[in-house]
Amino acid sequence: MLYTLTITPDDGKDIIKIGSFGDDDKIEKNLITGIDIKLDTTDDNVRQKSNAMLAKITVYGEMKNEVTKKYISLFEWAKEQDQKRWYRTVEIEIKSSESDIVRSYKFEKMFVVDYKEFYKEEKNDNKDTFELVLTQKENNLDNIDTYPY
Repeated sequence: MLYTLTITPDDGKDIIKIGSFGDDDKIEKNLITGIDIKLDTTDDNVRQKSNAMLAKITVYGEMKNEVTKKYISLFEWAKEQDQKRWYRTVEIEIKSSESDIVRSYKFEKMFVVDYKEFYKEEKNDNKDTFELVLTQKENNLDNIDTYPY
């Protein structure tokens, strides 16, 4: 699978884009190693359907020195103090192969719950990775779009 992740602030400045489908950008092509998308009920003791649900996304990826600025941008968003820049639009595209887009998602009003970077060396092979956990602002389920291809 191949993935792209685009994170856009309301002002449209400082867009973060991770991943690529193009052969011309082999460094970015496999940066994202997995994505979990779920709609989660806020109360695990559910007895009836309610609107108390949140969209949650976890993005797993590999860290490469050539794109360090992108990880710094994620880090900066995670610790953002300006409330006007907390919530962002997150777009995800998933491809099963070089030419087939499986699914496309667009989530409005997402914010960072956790951002983690893992640095470790395993037998002459650096396996530096990151994990980005996002949640959608409450009462925004109507602001999710998904498109099949």
